Amino acid sequence: MATEVPQHVIRPALSVEEASALWWPLMQDLGWNRAQADAQTHFQVAQNGKNWLLLIPKEAGKPEGCVIAFTYLNSTGWVAFFILNAAFRGQGLGRQLWSEMESVFHADGTTVIGLDGVQEQVETYKRRGFVDCARIPLMVRDSLKVRPMDVELDLREGVELQDLRDIDPKLLAQLDLEHTGLDRSAYWAADALLSRIEASGFAIVSNSHLNGFVYARHCEHGRRIGPLYAETYAQAKQLLHKAMDDSALSERGYVAEIFGTNPAGKKVFEELGWTYADVSYHRMWLHGKIPEEQQEGGKGAKGMFAIFDACAG
Repeated sequence: MATEVPQHVIRPALSVEEASALWWPLMQDLGWNRAQADAQTHFQVAQNGKNWLLLIPKEAGKPEGCVIAFTYLNSTGWVAFFILNAAFRGQGLGRQLWSEMESVFHADGTTVIGLDGVQEQVETYKRRGFVDCARIPLMVRDSLKVRPMDVELDLREGVELQDLRDIDPKLLAQLDLEHTGLDRSAYWAADALLSRIEASGFAIVSNSHLNGFVYARHCEHGRRIGPLYAETYAQAKQLLHKAMDDSALSERGYVAEIFGTNPAGKKVFEELGWTYADVSYHRMWLHGKIPEEQQEGGKGAKGMFAIFDACAG
């Protein structure tokens, strides 16, 4: 289905190649430090492009803007990659694109909608009904090859870690849901995040119960770590250390987005040599409707140390 606006068309992406041809150069220009391979993952979760909306000038026929309306199984959703090429900003086209995104959420019965906004767009999102509720600090670190660990990891409280690919994807999705309130089963399916050959992850399982896990994947300037879920601080530190050590021979650095509502989030990263990048996303929810899991006292505020990705919640 396509919607016509003056001299433009808004329609779903027909292929990951079409979406990525716009998205990847913008990721590089904006310095958002994603990976080109992320496009395939997001395209798949966006119902194979159905919810990845493109703004296309009729004459040129080439996408110049996009937004993704991620709709998750439990009537929750997320606004992602609301971006336009510079020449097409300030003409009201973003408003049209946003309106089409709202239609997608309405059609899918989405009742809880969030986004992580950059500082420059906070007031715009407020005018569209979003309430600024939390922060997502960006943390960075040099690689272990460039700057080795300067602290010893005390493993007296350590536990055996399992490869993430050996864990039932349904268990990963369930723990993810318990921390975020977002049913992102599509991300944790065997043919999505778990199929990324450059990615790795580790889990803590005790008495057949999944206690926590960490996931890491390539990004443009290094390795992106998240999510990081754990029941205790010691477990979080062990999982983070393992995720870093898994790429110890690389000269590329690390990046992570911290769940700021968890006061131990930044601390565990700082203990292992990470620093704040002086950038924080604003976690915003439509009409201030926050999933219980991400509210004070929720499981996310206690056990979510790093989020998966600002673009997906």
